[in-house]
Amino acid sequence: MIDIDKIVKRDADKVRTLSEFARKFLVELNGEMTHFDVEEVKFDGDHWVVAVSFLRKISEPNELQRTLGILERRIYKRITIDWKKQQVLGMSDWSPERREAV
Repeated sequence: MIDIDKIVKRDADKVRTLSEFARKFLVELNGEMTHFDVEEVKFDGDHWVVAVSFLRKISEPNELQRTLGILERRIYKRITIDWKKQQVLGMSDWSPERREAV
C-alpha cells in the first residue's frame, strides 16, 4: 500500500530544504533581505531550479517613491542547484510574467 502521507512529507521536506539552500545562498551574496518567498521549485531533469522573490531597499528613492512610501522593491531570482554536489550552478533574473508555460 502507498503511504501518501510519507511521500508528501518527504517531498515537502525536499522543497523546504532546497528553498532554504537558495535563501542562504542569496543572504551570503546580498546580505539579509525581507519578505523572502518561494515562487517555483522544479526539477529540470539534471538540476533543481528554485525561483524566489524578496524585498530589497531602494538605495535612493525619488520624491514620488518617498511620498508614496515605496522604499523597497520586489526582486525575483532563479537559482539552479546541483543537489548531488550540493552546490549552486547559477543564478538568473526571473519574472512571473515571463515564466515558461506549464
